[in-house]
Amino acid sequence: MAIRLLGPGDETLVEAAAELFDHEPLPEQTRAFLASEREFLWLAIVKGQPVGFVSATSILHPDKRPHLFVNELATHEDHRRRGIATRLMRTVEQYGREHGLWPIWLAAEGNDAQAIAFYRSLSDIEERGAIVFEWE
Repeated sequence: MAIRLLGPGDETLVEAAAELFDHEPLPEQTRAFLASEREFLWLAIVKGQPVGFVSATSILHPDKRPHLFVNELATHEDHRRRGIATRLMRTVEQYGREHGLWPIWLAAEGNDAQAIAFYRSLSDIEERGAIVFEWE
């Protein structure tokens, strides 16, 4: 398995990974995301096929050092429980440390037991109570 940080010109790889996303990737959004210096998308590839991804955003604030927020993590259902998600998260962690984007944080929906169990399994993270509000 290879994990690749995508960038400008990798739009076809995002298209190839379309089934991993919640919705069909939008070409204009994909180009903007891949061109941004504050947005990151790592793709896990097995035998030339995308099998997982993790996306993150560098968060800036006047009173804090830059840090990473993990937007989304996904693994193809046929490739779960093979360490792909763990390798993706470790890749984000390593990148964050190497580039001064620390700490890393994310939010898991309270009813997503599988995601919560996975993040807890990483064992070196701190779990905090949070309530998330969303405007739609």
